Order: sequence, then C-alpha cells, then structure tokens
Amino acid sequence: MGNSSLVTTLGFRRNRSDPNADGGAMTDDDYIAWGKTSNSTELAAGEGNTLFQLLEEEEGLDALMDVPFGLKHLKDLHVVMRHSVAVAGDRREDLTRHPLFHPAFAAFTLGFAIGLAQSHRMKQMGFRAASARLARRQLELCDQWGAEVTTYYLAVVDADGIFGKESDVDLYGISDRWRLLSDERRLDAFELLKDCMESGKRAAHKWFEDDTADVPPYFLDALANFVDAHPNRAFE
Repeated sequence: MGNSSLVTTLGFRRNRSDPNADGGAMTDDDYIAWGKTSNSTELAAGEGNTLFQLLEEEEGLDALMDVPFGLKHLKDLHVVMRHSVAVAGDRREDLTRHPLFHPAFAAFTLGFAIGLAQSHRMKQMGFRAASARLARRQLELCDQWGAEVTTYYLAVVDADGIFGKESDVDLYGISDRWRLLSDERRLDAFELLKDCMESGKRAAHKWFEDDTADVPPYFLDALANFVDAHPNRAFE
C-alpha cells in the first residue's frame, strides 16, 4: 500500500516534525527518547515477527521506529482489531462482507491508534483527573504518531490481510480491496469516516484504562452506522 492517503483525507499528514517540549511529569523530548528505546527493545525481542517485516522491506515505513512506543502500539492495535473483526464477523457477517468495510475499518483503526498514543502520553504525564487534557502541541504529536502507526498497519493488512488473505475471505468474506484506500478520491465523499475515527479514539481511551474493556461493540456500531449512512454506495 505504501503511503495510504486515508490519513491525509482525515487531516493527519505523516510527519517527522521535531517536537517542542511542553514540560509536565516527563518532557516530550524525554518521552520520545524513551519511546524510541522501547521500539529498539521490541524489535530485538520480536525478531522474526511478521508484523515487523515491512520495516526492512518497504522504504518509508521505517518511520514507525521514530514513533514513541510505536511497535508496542502496533502490536496492541493488531490484537484489538483482529478481535473486533472476528466479533463483527460472527454477529454481522453482512457487514464484514460489505464493500464499505474497508474504509470504515481503516478510519476506526486510525482513531484507535491516535487514542492509544494520547492515552499513553497522558499516563506518562501523570494525569489522573478525567478532565485532564494534553497540550495542543502534544495532541498534534499524537495525531502524527497515530497516523504513522496506522499507515504501517494498513500496509501490513494490504500485504497479509487481517487474519491472512485466504482466511479473511473464507471466514468473514473480507475481499482484498485494501489498495483502494490509497486513492483519496474514493474516500472524499464518505462523510462519516471521521465519525468512525472518533469512535476508534473513544474505544482506545476506554481500553487503555481497562484492557478488559469490550472494544468490538464500538467497532461494530461504527461499521453499521457507516454502512447505513451510505446504502447505495460502493468502494471500488
């Protein structure tokens, strides 16, 4: 898939900007340095992990290593989305077979990845109150980091499928249309993509607070609402 334009369509351009630290319990510079060390540790411990394979094979995707805790977020995202799709397929196979499954999946994934980045950063800031918020610059960084994780993850899905290309079709009827996501003209007309993304973000915050939280209903509702809102549309 290379550089999926979904993140651009939703307003999040992939960027390697140098952060300007805001202070707090841990400065942004310290957090980024610690997060990159975590990536190196994850990569060394996960030698042979197919999820990391594209880091060496695809030019440009190695930017994931610059995302603080990017490999950890990628692994969490992968597990959560596989579970969410499995539940959706068991409960509403008509939705996983639907031609609009792909953009809804991608938008929810983007929201979830951003939510993970935000939640992890807030934790390291030492925030406890529900009303606590990251500074604007930190939110922008989390947007960029989530977009980077999503870009990489969608490239993995494009290459290997969610469960494997054959399993995707045989178990859930998910066709191999992932490369269509790279054409923003196919995405521009879908108004509820941002709603799917926001749903993913809310699910990530909930799951980060409690990893027993049930994410699949968030995904299933977002997918169903997206399909219902575009009854006569296809993604082709």
